Amino acid sequence: MSNRDSQAILSPDYFKQGSLVLILGVIAGFVADYLFNLTLSQALSSHEYGDYKVAYAFAAIASVLILLGGDRVAPRVLSGPLAKGDNRGVWEFLRFYLWIGAALSLVVIVCTCAASVMHLGTSDLQDHHPLLLMSFVLPLIAIGALLSRILQSAKQLALSNLPWRIALPLLKITLILGLMSAFTRVELWQVIASGALSVCAIIGWQWHKIRQLNLVTLQRAPDTLRGQQLLKLSVPMMLAMLITLALNQIDLFMLEMLAEEHDVGHFAAAATTAHVLPVAQVTIAGLFLPLIAPALEHGEKAARTLFWQGQKIITVAIIVLAAGLIISGQWLLSFFGSDFLQAKQALVYLISGYAVWALAAFSSTWLQYSHKGSYVVLIGCITLSIDAVCNFWFIPLYGINGAAIATMLAMSLAALMTWAAYYWHQVQLTQQARQQNG
Repeated sequence: MSNRDSQAILSPDYFKQGSLVLILGVIAGFVADYLFNLTLSQALSSHEYGDYKVAYAFAAIASVLILLGGDRVAPRVLSGPLAKGDNRGVWEFLRFYLWIGAALSLVVIVCTCAASVMHLGTSDLQDHHPLLLMSFVLPLIAIGALLSRILQSAKQLALSNLPWRIALPLLKITLILGLMSAFTRVELWQVIASGALSVCAIIGWQWHKIRQLNLVTLQRAPDTLRGQQLLKLSVPMMLAMLITLALNQIDLFMLEMLAEEHDVGHFAAAATTAHVLPVAQVTIAGLFLPLIAPALEHGEKAARTLFWQGQKIITVAIIVLAAGLIISGQWLLSFFGSDFLQAKQALVYLISGYAVWALAAFSSTWLQYSHKGSYVVLIGCITLSIDAVCNFWFIPLYGINGAAIATMLAMSLAALMTWAAYYWHQVQLTQQARQQNG
């Protein structure tokens, strides 16, 4: 690979713009999301706040499932053509995954409705969570995810990232404050409806920008992308993302089953506080996603240069943020209310677990882009099993601290396995290169 090729991939202007987006996305996004959760915790009781977070966790997992990884694979298949000014495949890509998303959304809605009618667990509208109402928001979330990834593939980081990180929570805060001023009591269905309205506003704006930037032509081009090839790439990414989400949310579901109702809300506050770590990692990784495929095409030297550049930035950011959270964690929890301070020790465990995993997550992403998604899925399944067993063991003994300890142990083991898999992959590449040179 020539130096000119390397400079084209690692463009200083792109990273300068990306650095600004990172700062805004991580810091301002964390503040906006935190303010939203504080507003919500004031509008709802701790029990209702926990119910909302469980319903939100359901939506996060289901929205990944219905797209079969389409949003995850977008930078892998679209960044190269868009960099060359070829937008023919974008509509083909969008159309393919929109049909999949619509069909699977209907399946999820029907299943959730059936569970509600049969009064099964947390889907029962008359008794507990509004999961059925949340399921109707899934198609909107899927559309938003696809549009955001198209903008990301075109290296439009600000347009892709900031509306969801900053504008969405601010819009939801505005609507919830309006509800609080208009009604003596805010209902969960009103919170969900206000969130859906906010998502619609961002979808409309992002679609306008995609059309304005000429990133899509509404014309079929079946020769550009094949559905079967797309699914071979996207489904492993979807499985890996589902497992990651399940790891982040399983504690809430198991606390719901094994602990007191108010514990769910307290743990959710701690998880929200610590969530800045995975958000920072994902945001920084998003800066590099459109560059990974071109780097891999240019050769192993370009790929390793890009990987280590990303890994260094992530490492520094995570260490600084983790230290800041540990120092200020109790103060941040106090904004939710004095009773939420019960989660201060759980917060320390969560920060530790999230930080260790955030340091390894870029290696996981790299394995997926290098057609080693099966490694990631296997590691995820092992980690999820460990987390579930530890939750069953620790929650009855230690409550929310037990759930946080389970997360810390599971994510630490996941990080070790991921680093080992990445190292083994690099060893294989080095051996192949020697054989070819020989």
